[in-house]
Amino acid sequence: MLKTTSLLSATIISLCLTNINTAFGVIVSVGEQNKPDASETIAPYNKNAVASFEEGVNLYEQGDLKGSEAAFRKAIELQPNFAKAYIGLGNTLDDQGKSSEAIASYKKAISLEPEESGAYYNLGLTLARLDKLEEAIAQYQKAISLDPKYVRARYNLGNALYNQGKITEAIAQYTETIRIEPNYAPPYAHLGNALYDQGKISEAIAQYQKAISLEPKYAAAHYYLATALHGQGKITEAIAEYTEAIRLEPTNPAGYSGLGQALEIQGKISEAIAQYRKAISLNPKYVLAHYNLASALYDQEKLTEAIAEYTETIRLDPKYVQAYNGLGNALDDQGKPSEAIAQYKKAISLDPKNAYAYYNLAVTLGREQQLDDAIVALKKARELFQIQRNSKMLERVDRLFQKINTTQIN
Repeated sequence: MLKTTSLLSATIISLCLTNINTAFGVIVSVGEQNKPDASETIAPYNKNAVASFEEGVNLYEQGDLKGSEAAFRKAIELQPNFAKAYIGLGNTLDDQGKSSEAIASYKKAISLEPEESGAYYNLGLTLARLDKLEEAIAQYQKAISLDPKYVRARYNLGNALYNQGKITEAIAQYTETIRIEPNYAPPYAHLGNALYDQGKISEAIAQYQKAISLEPKYAAAHYYLATALHGQGKITEAIAEYTEAIRLEPTNPAGYSGLGQALEIQGKISEAIAQYRKAISLNPKYVLAHYNLASALYDQEKLTEAIAEYTETIRLDPKYVQAYNGLGNALDDQGKPSEAIAQYKKAISLDPKNAYAYYNLAVTLGREQQLDDAIVALKKARELFQIQRNSKMLERVDRLFQKINTTQIN
């Protein structure tokens, strides 16, 4: 995905190349730097260097990364102290997957112009994509210290803090971003995500709706809103929002997966399966879609297909606990209790607090007349369900205890 830039005029050479990633459920990085006055930028530069720089910007916007890189390098050759050309070069290199070279280019820009906030900002974006969040945060903070109203730097600082699990701090940054630029949609959407994580679902929905009112074609905001409505049990409304997210961004698999889950709740299993398959066709490594597909196939008693999808889920994510539990259920239903027991135990080894895995293990052990082991597993399941205050499952545990005590497990 290309970074975006406000097109530079012939007299203004402030670079603001940025990244926009609208993948649902993924923090969105958006950047834009304030332009300095022409008098501050045009005088020191060779005219041919300026022309090459602007050519680089234009080619970048057209998606010609190689051509853009060549133009920025030409600008630097003509004007070796051209800091903004180094920023542009860094962006083209970053988009070509050359992160180390991009970082070096941003750092060169900083060495030439230590007050150039855009260099710190773009360096922060690259570091964040490399999951070097602490380093990215330091760069965003430096950019903000140079330009307190640098909206995109503050917004992405919020994103980095959010990704660190620092929800309260992230909320503060999103809120300040909104105060500075109240008509900018992304911080409302991500403020909504932070509030959602705090359990403030209604407040989150209000933020998503605000983002959509500002930018009706903001696909990710529609997806986030759908997820929140889904969580509130408003399935019909959620389906409408998932559908709109898909209409706006039909190549994003997350919308199809979410829609599938909502349809499954309505009992439309075949329709749900079609959505999961669509998601997987767009991203064969989409773990959640494989897991959801497996569960839906299991509900249709298509055990062989379900086992294949649970197995693929585990291959893609060996720590996906629920997949081991689901695989165990499918194997047990196929009459393979020993294999099922192994899967339940694997789930427990990954998550010792997984009450359902203990319960399923107890059921299978009891059926195999391994009663002592079944009782141990069932006691652990009861303990965990009590902590969760899951009265429905506690009733099932008690009924299973009665069966074990009379050794009448079928």
